[in-house]
Amino acid sequence: MLHAEGALPSALDPDNNLAWSSAVPNGHSSPCLVGDAVIVTGVEGSEFVTLCLARADGAVRWRRGIAVETLEKHHEVHSPASSTPASDGERVYVYFGSIGLIAYDLAGREVWRRALPMPKNTFGSAVSPILADGKLVFVHDTNDDSWLEALDPKTGATVWRRPRSGFQSGWSTPTVWEREGVQELLVYGHWWLTAYDLAEGSERWSLPGLTDEPIVTPVTGGGLVYITSYNMNGSTEVMGLPEFAKLLEEIDADGDGRISPTEAEQNKSVLSRNEDDGDGDHPLRIFFLFLDVDRDGFIALEEWPKLVRWLEAMQHANGILAVEPPSKEARDATDDHRTEARIAWQFPRGVPECPSPLFVDGRLHVIKNGGVVSCFDAASGQLHYQERTALRGPVYASLVAGDGKLYCTSARGVVVVLKLGAEFSVLSTNDLSEHFGGQRVLATPALAPGAVFVRSEGRLTCFRA
Repeated sequence: MLHAEGALPSALDPDNNLAWSSAVPNGHSSPCLVGDAVIVTGVEGSEFVTLCLARADGAVRWRRGIAVETLEKHHEVHSPASSTPASDGERVYVYFGSIGLIAYDLAGREVWRRALPMPKNTFGSAVSPILADGKLVFVHDTNDDSWLEALDPKTGATVWRRPRSGFQSGWSTPTVWEREGVQELLVYGHWWLTAYDLAEGSERWSLPGLTDEPIVTPVTGGGLVYITSYNMNGSTEVMGLPEFAKLLEEIDADGDGRISPTEAEQNKSVLSRNEDDGDGDHPLRIFFLFLDVDRDGFIALEEWPKLVRWLEAMQHANGILAVEPPSKEARDATDDHRTEARIAWQFPRGVPECPSPLFVDGRLHVIKNGGVVSCFDAASGQLHYQERTALRGPVYASLVAGDGKLYCTSARGVVVVLKLGAEFSVLSTNDLSEHFGGQRVLATPALAPGAVFVRSEGRLTCFRA
């Protein structure tokens, strides 16, 4: 839950308002709250686990594991259990790239299973299933076979299915809003944001020119759709490619003016997001075969421009974007009733790559690596503030808000609570790294009246007001 009502703690302090803390299987999926329970997923060895705990005290109610022979390949920062469960209050729906979709009832009995082929996804699966208008919706964007499907939550049977030809790997969970009397399903894919009719899956409108690595979930408010599009080439906050001469000074140990595979191993990053503790940096070794054009086993000065050209070829947008969908009149003016949306406003600095935007009370909030939080007037794009919090390092968890408070969480395990509003005001800063035993926090916290649930890689903790 990204925006909750009811009293919430103004600080997450293990010494004062810790309610309980329970060990959970390792994973990055966010907690799913259903009734008086909380559901998380994880992986232990080759077994994928769905765990149900009591919200009152963290006691385990049930645990279901499914063993597999082969784990899905994934990025070193990632986890094969990164997709967040969904629930309609009757069943719990989980997705593991190594298995497929599984539905359990609230007592932990398996209701149905949809086995899916191992996805060819660049960094591993992360998209989560969602529930909307009595349907379970799942997007499957991979490098070999991409499609969008609506299922019957009771049986797992297909309600409708649409191919997404041309879309490659994606990690963005879709969202739904109502516009012009139609429930629109917003799917952020490779280079495109696309809106579908939730009733039967037909395409309604789209917006091209976006990132080739979609991660954030679109959010809506005031008639606009908000996303971020991250481009390492277009970002002024990225440490760009070094000059080849400078690179030689650093790693050319034998001074022959070329870089060997052994020398390339000494480079930690030729392209860095800067404030992310090295997560997602691009060390030279991953480009070695790409740059060794003549296959002589070395990278030479004349081969270096190939990497420069690759970076310059990234022409997609870099910014925090507000998207205005086309009107019914504009759609009716086309033969197939589809048309492109337009960008209502765009802001180029403080662009998150992983955390989704948050719309609250007419304001848009975003957070990026290094703990920089930005707040905008959502309608106009006017910047209310852009400030650096006490968070440091990478930020993967999305912002969540409730009770006039905005919760910001870093991978290092620090939580900053801000006062919601057009002015920057810090209520508290708590370092939970010791509490979590140094485990990283990549999951988005979940909010319930009176409680905040924070999940590290292997622990779920509840703080109460």
